[in-house]
Amino acid sequence: MFGGLSNGAITAFLITLSVLMALLLVFFALELAKDKANPPEEEQAEEQEQSSCSQEQGNSEDSSSQRVEVLPVYTIQSYEVVDEDVSDCPSQTVEELQEPVQQAETIETQPQEQDDTTAQALKKGIATLLPVEDETGEMGVRYDRSFTAKLIQSDDQVKEWYSEIKNHLLSYKKVRARISWGRESFRIGKDCFARLVIKGKTLCVMLAIIPMSCNDTKYKIEDLADLPSCKDTPCLYRIKSNRRVTYAKELIDIILEEYDAQLASSREAVDYYLPYEGTLDLIKRGLIKRRIVAKSKDFLTHVNSPTDGDGGVGVA
Repeated sequence: MFGGLSNGAITAFLITLSVLMALLLVFFALELAKDKANPPEEEQAEEQEQSSCSQEQGNSEDSSSQRVEVLPVYTIQSYEVVDEDVSDCPSQTVEELQEPVQQAETIETQPQEQDDTTAQALKKGIATLLPVEDETGEMGVRYDRSFTAKLIQSDDQVKEWYSEIKNHLLSYKKVRARISWGRESFRIGKDCFARLVIKGKTLCVMLAIIPMSCNDTKYKIEDLADLPSCKDTPCLYRIKSNRRVTYAKELIDIILEEYDAQLASSREAVDYYLPYEGTLDLIKRGLIKRRIVAKSKDFLTHVNSPTDGDGGVGVA
């Protein structure tokens, strides 16, 4: 290989080759050290996310344990028991939930197979209810939905959350449930400590907890203490996820701990799922009340849907 070269040339070639190999080794060593010092961005992001999740979980557990100790409960005996007669509930519901739009919703779209029959029947019913002298087109139809009707026409996820929370409430001894027009109430003795309502399409839990005690906590509640009908359950908590179902059950446990309530070991969970029904069927069952109302404030005539066949008519 080196037959045509002198000894000096061979020696210079070998020295040059050795220097190049040494430089390559130094280069590889520097790259390896750089990789160890600066890991890839994806690994860094993953490690940061894991550390933040573990830190958040630790903080949540610590703060949760502190909140459970300090959350006070109303002395409900100091308030009058609200009469929940079904006949008085429609007007009470509008005031206490501050939701006139949801309580008197416009006609909603029903499944395709019921559209034609429902629309025809409603038009026929409207024709018999509207005043003959109304030729201005100022009258409209709105629906007053009961709590049961809203639950029946809710999404399956809402029905699942409702069933889980109700089973948890009734898993305690001496807890009784009662459904009125606008809500479902849960009592121990004469004290109402929890209610279930539906605002729009959202299931909500009203609880006997001082709202201010939930400030700066994981329980994001709404304060209804200014409403007279909500004095005994002024804390409204919207159920929007499975995690919020768990938090609602925690709040229920905190309240019932004040009553020294015990779990009923023999009670089995009940499926409270209600299958969907169309608006016309619910009107026939009396779970939705149809109202003829004025479309503008200047047109004050207000005609209620008939309840006993005689057609209730009122002037606002």
